[in-house]
Amino acid sequence: STLKSSLYDTYKMAIRWASDRIGDQGVIAFVTNGSWIDGNVDSGIRACLAEEFTSVYVLNLRGNARTSGKRRRTEGDNAFGQGSRAPVAVTVLVKNPDATHKGCRILYRDIGDYLARQDKLKMLRDWDSIAGIEDWEEIRPDRHHDWVGQRDEAFHALFPLGSKETKAGKTDDAVFRLFSNGYKSGRDAYVYNFSRRDCSDNANKMVHEYRAALSVRENNPEYTIDAVVKSHSSSLRWDDKLKQQARRKTAADYSENHIRSVAYRPFVKQFLYADPIFAQREALTGDLFPSPEEHNRAICVPGIGSTKPFSALVVDTMPDLHFVAFGQCFPRYRFARSTRQHSLLGLESPPERIDNISDTALRAFRAHYGDNQITKDAIFDFIYGVLHASSYRGRFANDLAKGLPRIPFAPDFHAFAEVGRRLTELHLGYETCDEHPLVVECLLADAPKPEHFRIGTRKMRFIDEAKSVLAINEHIHLAAIPSEAHDYSVNGRSPLEWFIDRYRITQDKQSGIVNDPNGWFEDPRDLIAAFRRIVHLSVQTVAIVNNLPSPFPNPEPNGEQQ
Repeated sequence: STLKSSLYDTYKMAIRWASDRIGDQGVIAFVTNGSWIDGNVDSGIRACLAEEFTSVYVLNLRGNARTSGKRRRTEGDNAFGQGSRAPVAVTVLVKNPDATHKGCRILYRDIGDYLARQDKLKMLRDWDSIAGIEDWEEIRPDRHHDWVGQRDEAFHALFPLGSKETKAGKTDDAVFRLFSNGYKSGRDAYVYNFSRRDCSDNANKMVHEYRAALSVRENNPEYTIDAVVKSHSSSLRWDDKLKQQARRKTAADYSENHIRSVAYRPFVKQFLYADPIFAQREALTGDLFPSPEEHNRAICVPGIGSTKPFSALVVDTMPDLHFVAFGQCFPRYRFARSTRQHSLLGLESPPERIDNISDTALRAFRAHYGDNQITKDAIFDFIYGVLHASSYRGRFANDLAKGLPRIPFAPDFHAFAEVGRRLTELHLGYETCDEHPLVVECLLADAPKPEHFRIGTRKMRFIDEAKSVLAINEHIHLAAIPSEAHDYSVNGRSPLEWFIDRYRITQDKQSGIVNDPNGWFEDPRDLIAAFRRIVHLSVQTVAIVNNLPSPFPNPEPNGEQQ
């Protein structure tokens, strides 16, 4: 495991202690969090169990409530009901020095899909013991110590989208030189808002609170930072990084220039007060999108270990960390501050734009296709097209959940580049694209007024099983939503579901700050146009993706990369 802190989970420490306690012979049984069965960071746990025990029995009761969409439904109920959101596993570990088989025999049983809690408990009663389960599956771990969801060895032969070595400048054998997480504020309620004015007001209060804390500390050096924080937290959420900034007496001034529109969730933008002082982790987003004036685009994919189905979405503005699940962003360009910081007029020089697609990748693509007219822009579009191919996502689902994407050389480069270009144009233009002809149903006796289209505190909801009618509020329904609108999913939800999830008035419990999505629209009726556009986008995406050819030349992917 590279994330060593995860090894200190109590149940993992208990397994370690129990194994040491029984020595060379004995039996251990645990009911634990089941995430270790297929967790990316838990490969070391699985390797140790296979090395130390002669037999391992794992009954996966599923019930992972930290998933969403279809994946969440297949997980079924948790065996402990509402008592746990984590998946549950029953594990029996055996050390038998007289075992006749070589190595460790790993036997696995998945409880099954879509099961209610009572169904799972009944199966446990019927089985009574591990001897009652007659259909154990024998697992042979792969070289990555995967037990279930094993990776496809052909994936490793594909061209890497990015790598730690390339990012560190040690090699140049990936498509993108630099990639980064999205922006992590650590205090979303205080720095994000649908209303630019409210974002500004909240940020102003936050900066004032921080400056007041600095003043108190300066005038009372005997006060600890924790003592100061207790009396200066009404408009500011403190974390360890911000406390360290205060210890260093790092100054902060409010500036409207820090406010920018960012991609908060798929197809949902908000205003952000993006002062690095108040960012828990800015990552390298400043190198990708240093300012609204510097144009760039980036392909965002889920981070390693995401429980969401793989998806990819392009952005042309800074994304939040959770824009896609713990996402990694691969930008077309990166930016570097000029060593000459100011011009003769005293103005700060704009950052230098640097190509982020490697020359190695350009040469590899041109050599493979025998086409010296291939450009880096076309490679960017090609990648976006391939990442949407259902056959690619299906075959390499396990690999994409456990590592960064790798790209096959599809038989027809220009076909995928054109599809990627069309999808990029569609996904970036979701606020201005064509509108699908949804039907507005007014529940009022008279013609609706603008205020009747306003979003409330109650979550919007579908009122029929086919999800063809959406209740915006008690006055307005949207009807004639096509089924295809639900077939396109990104980060575990359809764009419509992202609208439903995010477009409602919320109030942060700690600060009392209200975030009202009505502030995003100049006219409340613009919400209907936004819904019509996002449905058009979804329908068109499904149509484009369904007509994609296979990215593989034959049944097997192309492993040749250089």
